[in-house]
Amino acid sequence: MTKRSRTERREAARDAAKLAKARMRLAALEAGGSAERPIEVTSASIVEPHASSLPCPACGAPGVRVEEHVAVTVPGDAGEEPRRLRVARVVCPRCGTRRDVFFRIGTTLPS
Repeated sequence: MTKRSRTERREAARDAAKLAKARMRLAALEAGGSAERPIEVTSASIVEPHASSLPCPACGAPGVRVEEHVAVTVPGDAGEEPRRLRVARVVCPRCGTRRDVFFRIGTTLPS
């Protein structure tokens, strides 16, 4: 017996939601996905262009929109000083998924 089209659509929607959730968990483990693994940049002016060039981890749409770029202080581990990070809050124009991308501004050593 064949499935009704509504049943097939609902199954496809559930599968897509599961896949998006798994992709978001994977993106949290990549560089920039959490405060423990920030992306190294040389200047604050690079944060927004870099964040907007990233694809959406949920649907794969190229380029996300940066809604906000803020400086935050993250408490350090036991005995460490707090760290200053930049957070780009981005949203996907296609699926509407929101996420934070973490950056650390490093210094470049002179040659």
